[in-house]
Amino acid sequence: MENSQIAIRLPSDIHMKMKELEIKWKRYVLENHEPGQMRMNVFESWKRCLTYRVNPRQKQTAIALSQDELVEWAKKSNLYQISLPIVQHLADQISGTGHLVTLCDSQGKIIYLQGDPKTLQKAEQMNFVPGADWSEASAGTNAIGTSIAIRQPIQIFSYEHFCEGCHPWICSSAPIHDPFTGQLLGVIDLTGPSDMAQPHSLGIATVTATAIQQSYREISLKTRHQLQTRFVQAVNQWKSDPVIVLDAALQIVNAVSGVSALFQTGDLSHFWSLPGIEVLKNALLNNNGEEEEVLLPLYQLKITVQNIAVDSERIGFLLHLQRSAQHHSSVSISCNFWSDIIGESKAVKDIINKSQMVAPTNVPVLLTGESGTGKERFAQAIHRASLRHRAPFLAINCGAIPKELMASELFGYEPGTFTGGNPKGKAGKFEEANGGTLFLDEIGEMPLDLQVFLLRVLQEKEVIRLGSSKPIPVDVRIIAATNQNLTKLIEEGKFRADLYYRLNVVGLHLPPLRERKEDIPLLCDHFIRRCANKYGKSVTGASAEVLSFFLEYHWPGNLREMENVIEHAVLFASGEWIQMTDLPHSLPPAVSNEEETPLELEEKRMLAQLIRETNGNLSEVARRCKIARTTLYRKMQKYNMK
Repeated sequence: MENSQIAIRLPSDIHMKMKELEIKWKRYVLENHEPGQMRMNVFESWKRCLTYRVNPRQKQTAIALSQDELVEWAKKSNLYQISLPIVQHLADQISGTGHLVTLCDSQGKIIYLQGDPKTLQKAEQMNFVPGADWSEASAGTNAIGTSIAIRQPIQIFSYEHFCEGCHPWICSSAPIHDPFTGQLLGVIDLTGPSDMAQPHSLGIATVTATAIQQSYREISLKTRHQLQTRFVQAVNQWKSDPVIVLDAALQIVNAVSGVSALFQTGDLSHFWSLPGIEVLKNALLNNNGEEEEVLLPLYQLKITVQNIAVDSERIGFLLHLQRSAQHHSSVSISCNFWSDIIGESKAVKDIINKSQMVAPTNVPVLLTGESGTGKERFAQAIHRASLRHRAPFLAINCGAIPKELMASELFGYEPGTFTGGNPKGKAGKFEEANGGTLFLDEIGEMPLDLQVFLLRVLQEKEVIRLGSSKPIPVDVRIIAATNQNLTKLIEEGKFRADLYYRLNVVGLHLPPLRERKEDIPLLCDHFIRRCANKYGKSVTGASAEVLSFFLEYHWPGNLREMENVIEHAVLFASGEWIQMTDLPHSLPPAVSNEEETPLELEEKRMLAQLIRETNGNLSEVARRCKIARTTLYRKMQKYNMK
């Protein structure tokens, strides 16, 4: 098979080529026979589409982004701001040719579309519109999705498209990469009717992608400088501990001398190929912006991962390395980790008790609760308290990984399965977590067609890599989590009932922060201590006014929002106590209760202070106030403190 990037070399070949490809498409896609001589990249894409279970008779792809989401994406995207004048100029240049100019994000969603009005109208029939998903998993073989899959420019002509609705079209796409990190940023595409195919269309797309990359260079340099600045700050903050700074593509930007020795290597350029490092890589890929700790038992290291962001956009990671005592005692690991879950409320204590009971078993656990309630922290605690604590804990975010990559991430693939894949093949997360725990976050986002394969693994306790027919035994404990109503998704046909019952052997619901307000003073102190230590500030607590506001606020983002609010406040605090003026302006203003007398306000302040001083021990608070616990509960309810 040939492997050219161009589909049509001479316009005179169009109709003959179309007939040849129609025969090959029918033979392979409809009749399941070998297609014969054709371009290797196209044939490999067809095979991937069968794996994704794309319908070859499909006339339209799916819409992934609403108009509001597109506008929000454009506001935040450096790629969009840099690319816009370039693609608008290209659209002017090709005016009258019957072609369309498209800019897509790194997952194949159309962000910008311009061109011939009649062609735009025809393209709407296959949902070639802004917001549409043109990844291979959604739209089958097409230049946008396939160029993302192979990380190379490619032209796809007529029946080379896997789906029937795209056969009247030709498209030429080139990926846009960060000039320094190589990270995929997006795709530029030229699309037109197949009878107007031109070989030079791919060259135009490639030149345009290169121009965008050159314009993006200044942003990359600025980002590099910001990462270097953060590295210097970290070195000054932790003079005795090693630190590493990574960019968003997980490439090492800088590291202190001596890091190589910690990982028993002389060359950090092969860092991600070192044994035992996969758990760190997995944690970074699934990081949701929160600080977290990763243990590397092989190197006896504890790594604190911090997100580095500018204008709410992640630009890299800071890794703070410390020697770990994990190898000494499994008991101390378990106990220490449970104590990291902050809360004395009945709801939290009940969940901890149930988690401790279920931890030594191998039954699947389903954690439910709103976003930010700490589901992954509980999953890690269950793993650390289990008999599997010396084996890997791997987390995978089912909502963050592109659909076309999820199957290979979970189940792995054999050598030669994917163009551009690891030539030696790759183990999936089930194999990597063998003997340990696999945490499936946002399980409700898992595509329906992949759920049956997950169910099979849970039932048979074996996986089959993509491109193979050989089952591989695995011993993995599953902990899943979701912020969605899975029973409702089952009724809507978006989630399999049999998979739900298999995952929900033990269900633990984590309450939102507004339902455990007695824990707020403890959490406030905990986050203040952590942030003050992180930034070298002398902040020791929050004022009574701030604490009162925290107790009244409804916290839609739960623990994650509270930690972010306190981090902001600690950064801008000028004294030892956080004041209302230190809080982010995005929070609603405090509402004063005019019905409360000065005496009641003082009582409320004193109760909040006592709850904080006693670490939430309400019996001790009642003893100090010389009142019954029932009276204390009534007062807390009166002041909306519970």
